[in-house]
Amino acid sequence: MNTNFDPAGSPTHGVLTRILSVLVGVVVLTAAFMFSLVIFAVVAVAGLIFGFYFWWKTRELRRQMREQAAEQTGGRYAEPAEAGSGADGEIIEGEAVRVAEVRDRPAGYGQ
Repeated sequence: MNTNFDPAGSPTHGVLTRILSVLVGVVVLTAAFMFSLVIFAVVAVAGLIFGFYFWWKTRELRRQMREQAAEQTGGRYAEPAEAGSGADGEIIEGEAVRVAEVRDRPAGYGQ
C-alpha cells in the first residue's frame, strides 16, 4: 500500500519554490492584516459617529426625564454622579444565607 499520496511520483519541490511560497504567504498575511486594520478603523469611526448621534438625539429626552424626576421627588433629584447613597444617607452592605431548617424540609428529604 502506497501512503505517500503522490501517485505521479514527481520529485519534491526545490528550495526556490519553497522560498517563493513563504514569501507569497508573508505578503498575503501582511495584506490581510492591513485590510483588517482598515476595517477595524472604519467600524470604530462608525461606532463613534452612531454613539454621538444617539447621545445628541436623546439629550432632550434626558432633560425631560431629569425634570420629571425632580418634580416627583419635590426637587430633591440629583444627577447619578451626585446622588451618593440611599434615601437616609446610609449604605448597608452585607450577605445573607438562608439555612433550611429540618422542619422546613419536605417529608422524606435528606433521610
